Amino acid sequence: MQETINSTLKKPSRLPLSLKVKYTLRARMEKGEWPVGTQLPTLPQLVDQYGVSRATIRTALDELEREGLIERTRGRGTFVIADISKQHWLMLPSDWNALIAQIEQLHVQFHYLGDGSSALPSDLNDGTAADIYWWTSRINVRDGLPYSFNTAYVAQSLYEAHRDEFEKEAVLTVLQRHFADQLSSARQVLTIQSSDAVVAGHLQMDIGTPLIKAIRIAKDPDGRILYAAQLHYRASCVYIEQDIKMS
Repeated sequence: MQETINSTLKKPSRLPLSLKVKYTLRARMEKGEWPVGTQLPTLPQLVDQYGVSRATIRTALDELEREGLIERTRGRGTFVIADISKQHWLMLPSDWNALIAQIEQLHVQFHYLGDGSSALPSDLNDGTAADIYWWTSRINVRDGLPYSFNTAYVAQSLYEAHRDEFEKEAVLTVLQRHFADQLSSARQVLTIQSSDAVVAGHLQMDIGTPLIKAIRIAKDPDGRILYAAQLHYRASCVYIEQDIKMS
């Protein structure tokens, strides 16, 4: 197993070796192998385990320390100080009502980035689009941590009917409150991507950090898109739970 890890670390890629080591060490914390209070192996031990230089290990530990996951004390060693095995607190529901209930329960805090009116972007248009949509871009925050960066689009006529609520509240809760009878179908597509400079900046992550991108679209009975959104979540916060049908 260790030989496999070492060969994978040394396999050529665009990712710096120090980041590979960092993610390898972080994974051991996420799996609960190193719970809070655990003393990490010494620098020579880590060098021997992963077959990399001292400088590479130091850089990886610097990153973990910067994230507040470990604490290094001269003469005592390096200790885990954060429980990241429980960081995956946000479930992405596959059910519309569960999604609405989750949003209401979270009491999300918003940082507004802007809004306006425009046509629906082509990558969100998989049906019949309205002529114009009101859009809003926001960062969702919990306990001071930005965990998602979202841009939502609502058919302009719906927005005009409840402008104040759409601007102050979660878009989906307002949509459900006033237009549930007009919503006939909804679809969500999830993909795992690497964060670019824009998303990384908004979510306070390193460029290239894994994230989950969600596309959500809700339509009326005639197939007209009433709501569409593109959402980017910190992958480190998310888990997905689904029932598996047995045939």
